[in-house]
Amino acid sequence: MPSVPVETLLPEAPFRLEKVSFSACGEAIGRLRVEAWRHERGVDQDFFARARWIEPIDDDAQHWVVFEEDQLVAAGRLSLHRGLTGVPYAQLLPPDLHRAYDNHLVGAFSRLVVLPTHRRHSFSTVLDHTRLNAALEARVQMMTGGAYLDFRQHALARLGFQTLYISPNGPEMPTTPVHFMVYNAVY
Repeated sequence: MPSVPVETLLPEAPFRLEKVSFSACGEAIGRLRVEAWRHERGVDQDFFARARWIEPIDDDAQHWVVFEEDQLVAAGRLSLHRGLTGVPYAQLLPPDLHRAYDNHLVGAFSRLVVLPTHRRHSFSTVLDHTRLNAALEARVQMMTGGAYLDFRQHALARLGFQTLYISPNGPEMPTTPVHFMVYNAVY
């Protein structure tokens, strides 16, 4: 898939897309993740009772956010891995799938969140294309993404992802299957 000029996708002002360091914006991103998911149907209420959602891979990952003036309204993460170890949701995969990707440079799309009040502005599309462009620039061999919701499965499929494995459930939505999706990069 060719690189997409993200500026053609971003809605007009007052919104702006920025790549940020987690050390500078991590607390706000962590709070946004909880706020964006907290009231979704089927979520684990205990998991989302926390004030923020921050993970060890956040420090080494790349993060993009969308601001409306000074308010953080959307965010997405791209982390790079050698093989599937450490990739979000990879612990749900059978061991033979891990072995198949042992020597691959993997880009993991994860933690895409948009405040409920700011959905329908195409922020997910902007963040997906931004992360795809960055992963391709890093010369990853494959990308992964976990999708609980149908609209996310369809959005990733439009980018060229295919479902590799369906887990019966995941940690954030214990009664909902997780589609572990992959995109094999061709250069």
